[in-house]
Amino acid sequence: MGVAVRVAELRDAPELARLRWEFRPEDQHAQDFDGFSRDFEGWFAGAVASEWMAAVAECDDGELVGCIFLRSVSKVPNPGAMHRRWGYVTNSYVAPTYRGKGVGRELLDILVQAARARDHEFLIVWPSEEAVSFYARAGFREVSKVHSGHDDYPPLELRLP
Repeated sequence: MGVAVRVAELRDAPELARLRWEFRPEDQHAQDFDGFSRDFEGWFAGAVASEWMAAVAECDDGELVGCIFLRSVSKVPNPGAMHRRWGYVTNSYVAPTYRGKGVGRELLDILVQAARARDHEFLIVWPSEEAVSFYARAGFREVSKVHSGHDDYPPLELRLP
């Protein structure tokens, strides 16, 4: 069965909700699937109308077997640089039977192309330990190794309770 990779559309919301449900372990489900699906579909409609986009991997029968999301973040303008942006890559998932076949890389490539077309300065991802090598092969580097200029420090984080 063939797999086509493309930018997600609003009609993909039910299948994306299913993938998101599968992505999380059962012990993390704080609601039933029907409630989650309704909530997700509402979120997705607003998300794609604003700063979010997603790429999906679709089988010939219309079933989605993979996805990845990009959140574009606008930076505060500088004189002479009004439109500065960066991207947050998240929720990368490929169904187990399709892993290791290049589907994840194709999904990521769509996001990278979209980020370049939107003039993003950089992309950032918080990968699982298992996914670090996947992102490294695509060119992602540790933030501290990228931000090494004399006045450019790695990001700091404040955990909120």
